Amino acid sequence: MKKTIFAIIAGSLTLTSLQAQINWGDYSQSFPAEVGNKPAAVGLILAIRKENNAFWEIRDKSHHVVALEKDPVFLRERPRGFVARTTFDTARAQFFLHGVGPQMARQYQFRVLEYPGHRVLVPWQGIDRFTDSTLIHDSGMPLMAYLGGYRTRLGKMLIVDVRNTGQNQIVATSLVAWEPVKPVITSVYTSETIGDFFQKLQSPWLPDRQSTGNFSPVFTVPSTNENLIFALEKGQFSKKQIQYELIRNGSVYTPWRDNDYNNSFVWLKEHPPGAYTIRIRYSAQPQHVAEYRFAVEPAWYQTNRFRLVAGMFVTAFLGAGSFLLLFIRQRRKTRQEQADKTRLQLELKAIHAQLNPHFVFNALSSIQGLINKEDIEGANRYLSDFARLLRESLHHAHKDELSLHEEIQMLDTYLKLEQLRFGFQYSIRTDAAINVYETAIPVMLLQPLIENAVKHGVASRQEKGIITVVFNRLAQAMTVAITDNGSGFTEDKAGNGLGLSLTRDRIERLNKLHSDWQIALAIQKATPSGTQITLTFGSWF
Repeated sequence: MKKTIFAIIAGSLTLTSLQAQINWGDYSQSFPAEVGNKPAAVGLILAIRKENNAFWEIRDKSHHVVALEKDPVFLRERPRGFVARTTFDTARAQFFLHGVGPQMARQYQFRVLEYPGHRVLVPWQGIDRFTDSTLIHDSGMPLMAYLGGYRTRLGKMLIVDVRNTGQNQIVATSLVAWEPVKPVITSVYTSETIGDFFQKLQSPWLPDRQSTGNFSPVFTVPSTNENLIFALEKGQFSKKQIQYELIRNGSVYTPWRDNDYNNSFVWLKEHPPGAYTIRIRYSAQPQHVAEYRFAVEPAWYQTNRFRLVAGMFVTAFLGAGSFLLLFIRQRRKTRQEQADKTRLQLELKAIHAQLNPHFVFNALSSIQGLINKEDIEGANRYLSDFARLLRESLHHAHKDELSLHEEIQMLDTYLKLEQLRFGFQYSIRTDAAINVYETAIPVMLLQPLIENAVKHGVASRQEKGIITVVFNRLAQAMTVAITDNGSGFTEDKAGNGLGLSLTRDRIERLNKLHSDWQIALAIQKATPSGTQITLTFGSWF
């Protein structure tokens, strides 16, 4: 059972392919000196991908190796001169056993341990894989055993041991530690100190006068600065090995990207004002990120004070321009409205002027009718009342409106005149909610409608004729209902009458002149007979 578990673990950690070839030129090889000097010497060759060899300048030796070098048990079981290396990426470390070919393979076994903990990843097992012709040609090495490729987690180390089965003794050991690395920003250079940066590149041994320890926690540069150079600790890196991200005012300004230069610095150029955080990482270990905060001051025209003053100036300018534009438009509108109002008032006066002769003509016709009947007394009373009505009409001719009380008096006088001629009955009633002295009404607006009730309604019925005029208040509206019990007439029948036609024209112009209230005229049959004319004065109170 244990052998099965070990086999599964070994299968997950090794290159299970029967092919042992690797691209020999992509790897750095480490081995004891005798392996390079003696073709038959038995020794382990450790091959690690070389693109991250630059990190050896940062961390050449693992603290695990230092601990084992002081461990007497470890040293007693193994030969001196074992190979120990650090690696930094997730690639597998490759192991070869020099001096052991197919004929000698049965004499040797190998195992793989994880340290710390000495967990067995691959138990002691025989050797059955060897380098092929391509690798032999590329490496210049003789045919040798291939033990496989292995890896572990960061912070751990692998121990590969080879033993001679006949002597039951470990004859070769190789150590490889996966070390965590994180960028360290050592210096910051600006446009002002860029000369020091170039001097430091040429002479690295010179003292560093731009160390980050000399700056405040948030490094600040003026708006005129065009260069910011962040130097990292020693090492020569390719563009793809260093990546950086730039955060501005809490948002990603430059997403993760490869460096622009093959060296150990990040060079930023021409960035707008704001609060920045530069984040730098090695592509081999992207989980380890170094951060450095800096700020670019705004130019005078980019400051909040300038923006506030400029905003106030622009707002004031736009406000003044808008006010002037609105003033001009309002002035034009007022002039136009005044012209329209004047035109409507002239039209209303013209209509009113037509109503007066129309009223006088009808009154004289009534007097003529009384004279023809030889009713001298009635004609005299009619003339007296007519004179008083005409005097009141002339008195109010210059007015646009008069009180409801005065309008009712004129209507009463007119109905008395017509009553003398035709003998009908009439009544005028006013809602108690209406103040007849404070409520105004357009002059002579009702008279032509009452005249229609007389001429087309009750004239033929004589003493049996009845006319009622009722003033009501409905919320903010006033209604005037003029009802007769005549034979009735429709709007089509009454449409040709001059008085009704002039009244409609007056209402139309009054509605145009006064948009805050509207007057509506409706004619309908009364019950059981006759006609009802209703005037509705909207928003009158």
